[in-house]
Amino acid sequence: MEPSAVVVRIEGVLADLVQPADYVRWEYLSRQRLLATQIASFRNQAPARVLDIGCGNGALSMTLSEAAGFDLIAMDILPLRTSAVQARKRGRAREATLHVLLANAERGLPFRDETFDAVVATEVLEHLDKPVRLLGEVHRVLRPRGRFFMTTPNAEALPYRLLRFLPDSVVRNLAGPLTHGALHPELLHDASHATTPSHPDEHRREGFTLSELESLGAMTGLRVIRRFTYRIPLPDRVMNSVPRRLSRRLAVLGTRPLPMGLQLYAEFERA
Repeated sequence: MEPSAVVVRIEGVLADLVQPADYVRWEYLSRQRLLATQIASFRNQAPARVLDIGCGNGALSMTLSEAAGFDLIAMDILPLRTSAVQARKRGRAREATLHVLLANAERGLPFRDETFDAVVATEVLEHLDKPVRLLGEVHRVLRPRGRFFMTTPNAEALPYRLLRFLPDSVVRNLAGPLTHGALHPELLHDASHATTPSHPDEHRREGFTLSELESLGAMTGLRVIRRFTYRIPLPDRVMNSVPRRLSRRLAVLGTRPLPMGLQLYAEFERA
């Protein structure tokens, strides 16, 4: 299948799963499209086995499995999420190779060495006490020349710089109203999330810098081959107020390299 045809299928599956109607959903879809298309283009000539760490609602895993034919393992630390992905998988009723696993990535990935062609972790590193441990495990389970794809907040973006001056309790209180119930409904029903700093969804830090990611990779044997900042640095509530006809355009533009963007995209290769 030609890469362009895969991209069309990726966009179709994502739109079906996400049902975008406003900026927040279009931004989420655009981020998943960025990751899915990069992974698909990396492995467009052969079948691949992919691990999705912190799979959330499973949109990326299902898309790569259904649209690109990859063998996917979707892994998350929260039972609510893995159960939800299992339910969505059954509801899809389509041919796809997708396995769902409940596991704590920071305690070690429960796989043999050199098991995967690609590993992806989107919005995961900022939740970890020791992110270098995860990258070390990613290196271990990747096959030679395998790739690690990831996104995380950009610590140098202005909004995250401002958060450094606020107490942790204030930051946690601000996070509640900003939770996107449509994308992460389980957060609104988990009382421990709002009161327990050790909850997996709490940020251990507000992102990383590009140089920090490169250093983490170097420490664990992963070489950065592509990295950039992206996403318009304005609150989602502000962006969600734009007319719907502009939402998609802004969201798509937001995944292109943008200096001082809210998020970081990085792609590593195992030697």
